[in-house]
Amino acid sequence: MQVRVRLVSLLREAVGSRELEVELEDGATLGDLLKVLYGKFPKLREVIESLGKRGLDVLFMVNGSTATPDKRLREGDVITILPPASGGA
Repeated sequence: MQVRVRLVSLLREAVGSRELEVELEDGATLGDLLKVLYGKFPKLREVIESLGKRGLDVLFMVNGSTATPDKRLREGDVITILPPASGGA
């Protein structure tokens, strides 16, 4: 099955693209997708792990809804990976 991955901000910079098409086995989970992405883009893993060590969570969304690594993916799903928001007034 094929899914689309959208990356935002510094995550986009780590991969060098705003959007990716990724081929996965049927029945794959969000966690499986992350393993594939980490294998292809080690810098992405470094950035996400670095944020986690600083207590900043990356948000994973599937078709606009927040998702956890055990979320089963389906053909055509759109996964958005968002770094923590920053800034302020």
